Amino acid sequence: MILRCYKIFFLIVFYFISSVIYGQSLSKVDSMVNLLRQANDTNYIKLCIKISGEYSNLKKLNLGFNYADSALIRAKTIKIPTMEAKAYSHMGGLYNYINDANKAIDNFDAALAIYKKTGFIWGEVSVYINKGNAYYFCNETNKAEKLYRKALALYKTMTPDKATEADIYNNLGSACSSQGKHDEALPWFFKALELCKENKDSISMAYAYNNIGSTYSAQQMYKEGLPYLQKALELKLKHGDNSEKADGFVNVSTIYYSTEDYKTSVSYLDKALKYIDTAVYNNDLKKLYESYADNYEKLNNPKEANKYYKLLRHMNATLFDKEMAEKIEQKELMIDFSTAHLKDSIMQASRIEKQKVEINRSNTFRTFLIVIVVCIVIFLLILYKRYRVSQAQKEEIYKQKLLVEEKQTEIMDSIKYARRIQNSLMPTEKYISRIFNNVKDNKD
Repeated sequence: MILRCYKIFFLIVFYFISSVIYGQSLSKVDSMVNLLRQANDTNYIKLCIKISGEYSNLKKLNLGFNYADSALIRAKTIKIPTMEAKAYSHMGGLYNYINDANKAIDNFDAALAIYKKTGFIWGEVSVYINKGNAYYFCNETNKAEKLYRKALALYKTMTPDKATEADIYNNLGSACSSQGKHDEALPWFFKALELCKENKDSISMAYAYNNIGSTYSAQQMYKEGLPYLQKALELKLKHGDNSEKADGFVNVSTIYYSTEDYKTSVSYLDKALKYIDTAVYNNDLKKLYESYADNYEKLNNPKEANKYYKLLRHMNATLFDKEMAEKIEQKELMIDFSTAHLKDSIMQASRIEKQKVEINRSNTFRTFLIVIVVCIVIFLLILYKRYRVSQAQKEEIYKQKLLVEEKQTEIMDSIKYARRIQNSLMPTEKYISRIFNNVKDNKD
């Protein structure tokens, strides 16, 4: 009875905390939606991507896709390549989330082509990682490994970022380990661990320790793997959430199961059970029940083994129904999204066509204005040239006039001078009269 009350209390607290977190997330989304109204094109795209991510975390995938599509449409309209690539990459991540690898890869390829064209190396690195993850999730780990190696080669040409480098090393290690290349995987995991230590990233360190321990375990090197899994568990207990804590106990339990220490294995499963919500059927709980059943089978305890087999049978049916419901919901979501996307695309095409007509009109008007301005400029240049010629002619005429006047002055001065000379040489009338009188007197 006490245990039942404890479970009820735990569920009430869990749902209360979940409702509070959910409410806070919705409030955050609402505030970002309000900002959209006043945002310029670039901020609009960034906000749409953030809102899309928040809705995806809230499992509202339809709204997540709608805002992602709005970001992509706006990015195509304003023709800013990096923003368009960012929108494509985010859309690829959403398709990755719903396990539609083909569409995810198509969007990542579109983003990658733009990043290559613009020479944005950070963008190329992130897309190679995300595209590699898409192949990894659909079990094409050899293709994933090649993409992770491309990301690493490009990353080495850039300014170091330890968190990104650690992610690449972890991804490479996981891809190699999934192909059975454990000797190649371990060095990558150890490199990731060193970077996580430098960054003091406890949870990432826990995952690196876990990867190393699991890789040793896959090679049946259980003594070597156990210390790493225990270190991972310690970090998860200090810094992880309930799911991570439960996972840490289950991983250590697996080592003890492999070494045939079934009682110790069960003790770790019991500790893991404290951190798992048994009211919610998921893969973590399924893994736990499978481990219980296997351990009790080895301990020759058929009663307990059958108990967990029955729970698994019921869970499998429930999970199957849940998976089917999710697949149906996803298909309906994609149908709705495709319909909305087609409608938006048609509207967008119409807007683009109108913009083209307006642009053509403005270009025609601009060309007409330019022609008029050019004609006016040419006319003014001709007038100016004529004015300069006219002014030059006037100056020349004025100079000629001055020259003529100067010559006339010189001529008049010469005439006056000659007249003065002549006047000075010719005898006066009195002198002539006196001469005539003297001659006349002499005759008499």
